[in-house]
Amino acid sequence: MKGKALFLVAGATGYVLGARAGRERYEQISRAAGRLWGSPAVQTRVVDLEDKATGAAKQAGSKVQEQVSSAASSVVDGVKAKVSSGSSSDTGSAAAGAPVTTAPPATTPVGSPAAGTDPLGDQHHTRMPTD
Repeated sequence: MKGKALFLVAGATGYVLGARAGRERYEQISRAAGRLWGSPAVQTRVVDLEDKATGAAKQAGSKVQEQVSSAASSVVDGVKAKVSSGSSSDTGSAAAGAPVTTAPPATTPVGSPAAGTDPLGDQHHTRMPTD
């Protein structure tokens, strides 16, 4: 049914756009389409379809919200588990005498800006010649 209606609408549109009968025929077709669209039977069907679409969208939104909530809960639980196991294992290994490694401090060459303050160096001051 949907395919037939789409075919008819596409055919009518093609005819209107490609008609060589002139403006008068275009106006006839346009008025007929307006009457058809404004008819109570068509408008009742449009309202029914809008209600169905709204219901389906709400239902889909609820499902997505549930899935996102479930996924977020599992991620939070996983992070909590990692944090709680990570903090106890770090304390345990340091207490057991295991070596703790840390990254050496970043050094900056003499005359250059401090690390992290100017990531592009002097590039952002360069201007391109204009024509």
